[in-house]
Amino acid sequence: MELSLLTLNLHTYQQHPRHCCFETMHHHEREVHIIAEAIAHLNIDVICFQEVGEYMHDPITHPYGESPSNMAFRICNKLRHWGRWYHIHQDWSHIGFYRWREGTAILSRYPMQHNYSAYVSNDRRKDHYMSRNVTVSCIDVPWFGLLHIANVHLSWAHHGFFEEYARLKQLIESRRYFGVRADLMVGDFNAPAGEQAYHHIVGNGEYVDQLYECHPQRFYQPSYHGRIDGWEYGPPKRIDHIFKRNGQPLRIRAIDSIFNEDFYPIVSDHFGYLARFELF
Repeated sequence: MELSLLTLNLHTYQQHPRHCCFETMHHHEREVHIIAEAIAHLNIDVICFQEVGEYMHDPITHPYGESPSNMAFRICNKLRHWGRWYHIHQDWSHIGFYRWREGTAILSRYPMQHNYSAYVSNDRRKDHYMSRNVTVSCIDVPWFGLLHIANVHLSWAHHGFFEEYARLKQLIESRRYFGVRADLMVGDFNAPAGEQAYHHIVGNGEYVDQLYECHPQRFYQPSYHGRIDGWEYGPPKRIDHIFKRNGQPLRIRAIDSIFNEDFYPIVSDHFGYLARFELF
């Protein structure tokens, strides 16, 4: 059996910023359509979005994220309109770019159990950009069982990464009693391939970088283009990752960069990764 997974940082409505938030959202209809079309055409099973924007003055819904301004919910609704039903779980961390609730979202074709979100950062203020909230879920994959997904957007090494990663690991460990068969950590780690924060994740062999396992020659291939927040200086790096816990019953079969102009148009300052796993 095969399972496909997409990770993509959506850039919090900053591809076409306008003075009017409603005009900004309107100009992002192109990105919403391209992403939804790719998910539908490729029949992707699980999607992890980071930097999901939602207008800060819209009422907060329960569950969170069902506001019409929420970009992940817009993508999900378009898929549902096309007859592609996806479950969705999301939460937000902080106000980004002065007007957007910014968070993470998990979409799944399969039922989602034990949905949860938690702050892993020292700072938990909604008005501080260093606040980091992660979303986690157990995907009930037919004929396989529970696949635990941790969807993250962590801080830079000098701004709290190591403390955040320690709390993330504690959170994941606390959820293994659900009977999880395998787990993945996915998202924007702000941990460049080959540097200290990256080695902190893979150094003891507990987690394996899936791009490196499949394409070692692409180890340093950047996962974003241009100069982005926090990485304004120096060449682009690979900071978006999919990590699999070692020794579990899934195997990477293929992983490709997506939304990079060669494989679907660019929709963000980050490229996405589309991975396909064999489950056994």
